[in-house]
Amino acid sequence: MRVLFLLLAFASTLVFSTFTDAAPPGKGHLGAQTASTEIIAAVPANWPPQYSLDEDGNPTGFAIDVLNHLAKELNLTVRYKVAPNFVEAIRLLEAGEADLIPNSGIVSERKSNNLFTPPVETFKIVPFVREGSVVPTLISALHEKKVGVVERNVGLFMLRERKDVDLEIYPTAEKALLGLLSGSVDTVVYPDTVFNSIARNIGVSDKIRIVGSPLKEVPRGLRFRNDRSDLHALFSAAVTSFVNSPEYTTIYKRWYGAPEPFWTSARVYSSMLVLALGLSVAFLVWRYLTLNRFNARLRLSKLELVSLNDTLEERVINRTRELSEEIEERKRSQQDLERFFNQSQSLNLIVDFEGKILRLNNSWEDLLGYSLQEVSDRPFIEFVHPDDRETTSAVFSTLLDGGTVDGFENRYVCACGKPKHLRWSARSDADRRLIYAVAQNITDQKKAENALKLTANVFTHSDEGIIITDINGAIVDVNKAFTDITGYERDEILGNNPSILSSGKHDADFYQTMWSKLRKDGVWQGEIWNKRKDGDVFAERLTISAIEDESGNTTNYIGLFVDITKMKAHERQLEHLARYDRLTGLPNRVLLADNMQQAMARARRHGHTLAIAFIDLDGFKAVNDTYGHAAGDELLVSVAHRLTKVLRTEDTLARIGGDEFVAIITDLPDEKSCVSTLNRILDAASKEFKLGAATASVSASIGVTFYPQTEDIDGDQLERQADQAMYEAKISGRNQYKFFDPEQDRRLTEYYAQVTDAKKALKTDAFRLHYQPKIRLATKEVIGYEALIRWQHPEKGLLMPGAFLPPIERHPDVAIELGNWVLDNALEQIERWNEVGLDTTVSVNVSALQLTSSDFEETLNKHLQKHLAAEPYQLEIELLETDALSDIERVSKIIRNCRLSSVRFALDDFGTGYSSLAYLKQLPIDTLKIDQGFVHDSLNNAQDQELLKLIISLGRVYNIDVLAEGVETPAHAELLHSYGCRYAQGYAFARPMPADDVVDWHSNWIEHRLTQLAMPRALTGS
Repeated sequence: MRVLFLLLAFASTLVFSTFTDAAPPGKGHLGAQTASTEIIAAVPANWPPQYSLDEDGNPTGFAIDVLNHLAKELNLTVRYKVAPNFVEAIRLLEAGEADLIPNSGIVSERKSNNLFTPPVETFKIVPFVREGSVVPTLISALHEKKVGVVERNVGLFMLRERKDVDLEIYPTAEKALLGLLSGSVDTVVYPDTVFNSIARNIGVSDKIRIVGSPLKEVPRGLRFRNDRSDLHALFSAAVTSFVNSPEYTTIYKRWYGAPEPFWTSARVYSSMLVLALGLSVAFLVWRYLTLNRFNARLRLSKLELVSLNDTLEERVINRTRELSEEIEERKRSQQDLERFFNQSQSLNLIVDFEGKILRLNNSWEDLLGYSLQEVSDRPFIEFVHPDDRETTSAVFSTLLDGGTVDGFENRYVCACGKPKHLRWSARSDADRRLIYAVAQNITDQKKAENALKLTANVFTHSDEGIIITDINGAIVDVNKAFTDITGYERDEILGNNPSILSSGKHDADFYQTMWSKLRKDGVWQGEIWNKRKDGDVFAERLTISAIEDESGNTTNYIGLFVDITKMKAHERQLEHLARYDRLTGLPNRVLLADNMQQAMARARRHGHTLAIAFIDLDGFKAVNDTYGHAAGDELLVSVAHRLTKVLRTEDTLARIGGDEFVAIITDLPDEKSCVSTLNRILDAASKEFKLGAATASVSASIGVTFYPQTEDIDGDQLERQADQAMYEAKISGRNQYKFFDPEQDRRLTEYYAQVTDAKKALKTDAFRLHYQPKIRLATKEVIGYEALIRWQHPEKGLLMPGAFLPPIERHPDVAIELGNWVLDNALEQIERWNEVGLDTTVSVNVSALQLTSSDFEETLNKHLQKHLAAEPYQLEIELLETDALSDIERVSKIIRNCRLSSVRFALDDFGTGYSSLAYLKQLPIDTLKIDQGFVHDSLNNAQDQELLKLIISLGRVYNIDVLAEGVETPAHAELLHSYGCRYAQGYAFARPMPADDVVDWHSNWIEHRLTQLAMPRALTGS
């Protein structure tokens, strides 16, 4: 049965070899396969067995064979782009120059930017070691081992943060394998299948082995760009079925299977038959010769047996007695040896001449934390601290040469990783080739010695002064830092009381409090002023601690101190810099805030008025630009000096930056009482300043506010109010003062609140467009609609434009954003109406800010491109006459450029501006809209009637359509039609309505527009 099994294994190996040899090599193309679609794969040049190049320079490898097989199944053609390495291959994929990478690790960092198929294989990241070497069996035991990793490989990423591992980084896996085999590193961390494949390729797979469990498992699949989800879906389905197929097994074995060994089953069986036959013949010959010799010896033995038989019994009795005595003696010696060996006072050890541990007592288990079974038969040097192994090996060599060891010290490492200090005595037995050693654990002794050395070193070399006294306060020792700081030498200070250092700056209560806390808590910390030997007083930060004996009784006091005199001076300097202006010496913003809080509190307490004056120099920049910054600084210093003189000592003058000053004028009986001071400030600032050989003049603009006010207010708000009033003084002509106006501030606050609400309304989509029809008066035909904005306010309901547009139109950003919203929504509504068959035009109002913005034409084109279902001629842009005339040349150019896209333009509210014929001639508009102010009273006002006739005639002269706004009754419509006005809009036809109501209204209007009995107002219900 065994022979049959070997024959079957040999036959299956031959069949598999033939099959794999016949399989086509991965050449980076699909041969004669005709593909309907070509895909591009980026591959690194050399990463076997995944990727490599054959002798013709074509890609080959496991990943190539897998991709070629899948592509053939999917009727796809593969074109490969070969990159020098994986990083370059990834760059080709991300740059869009390739569709996929055939085989790449599936890790979370890559999933956000790539698409991966199900895994085609999984790499196990494992540590490899040399076969036969003594190595740790757990990866956690790599502590202080030399570990080989490969550049840009996951092994490097996993271990580079470990500080206890000595990493050797190789450029390739082949060099890492050579480093492992040569002993340059203890282990190599790398994917198992790849490293084993490389080892088999160079014939050294039997020289390495894997240690422990895998550190990490990394699945690998086909990696696509995010935009190739179509390919990803095709290949994902193909991979799922392929990885379970025989073809996948064939490809996998081709690149990862072990090569056929020389000693195949057939060869082994044949050799064993030949060997068995030879051994059988040899055995028969040997047996024949042996029997002959045995027979001869047997005859001689019979003769000897007769002679020996007589003395045998006596010799046996004697020898039995001797053996019995020897056994008893050996038992007693063995018992004595066991008692000595197992004593707990020492660490007893026996090793052979190769250093292997043969025996040790139980004390070792307590010391090292290893069981005796774990330690036995292992080299003792493994447990020696790495730093002590060289000296320990040298001492071991001495023992091997017959020497003895007494008092040798080294360190052993416990299972927990901590070292233990041992002192050794050892002897060697050359006959039995054994070493007997006894060790004492001196770890605690070493710690105590090191602690004493450290304490002595700290005391001697500390930068802090150290003083030690007895319980009565007599100085018993000081260090060098003490003598350096105080000037007293050690010999002259010993025996004295520390009071010799007293500076006299502290009273008796200070020292009484200090000693009370020291006796209560055992420690006192604080700052104290003392005196050096030369009488110089210095500041020190002192810590005094009580030293107690084992019974808790105080035996000594120790004081540690540092000289902080310079630090104190620096603190005072920093405090001054932090609170005063460096150039003028005036208080800065920090000290100003403190003084203002105090002045405000004093004003509240005494019922006085406080004035805050914000002073800004007029013309200071010109001085800087003309004479330089040095002259400007000189002028600022002079201004500070002059203004300080005109203020009272109880007032505050601060420089808060540049040419800006703030004055706090305190204790005023009323607000008018500060006027004389303000005039003195203006007069002092406007006088000429001499700057070297030149003279310069400036003036001051002052803003003033007062405290207290009707509402609670803080210092920052007061400063902002004064700053705002100062700008009013600047605007009013400078060299003057202005008082803060609360009403103007209220209006400004309201304005910003309205703008903020409008921004919020844009974000929450609270604006609405209502649509009012425009009518051809002759036929009552609807020619279009005007989009009118409304605000669906959450609290105030539906707001008309007059309630919210004025502040918005003064804010460029919000006005333009709202205008773009109107354009976008109007064009979107045109698209919706076109879908239901309502072909009409929509006019929108555009402000001057939006029309004259630098990107209006570009923005308009973007809106038109966004809404391609709306024709440009269906959009009409209305602009106010006053806006158009503000910059008529620029406006005319913009209109002409926009009309190239077939967008129409209308001039709104005509007659409210200049109404110049020359301006009207320059503007390339399509429609002229008469302001409703001329229409409202036209039935009874002859002057309005004449103006209407004039405007309508102007439209005919310039070939411009004329539309009248505010047509409220049929009589107005009849009158305008009689004057030749062609178009109108107003309540006579319909009020502005939501977009959802337009289609129904439009249908009803068409149905009844020829019926003279049904008036438009009845149709709208208005």
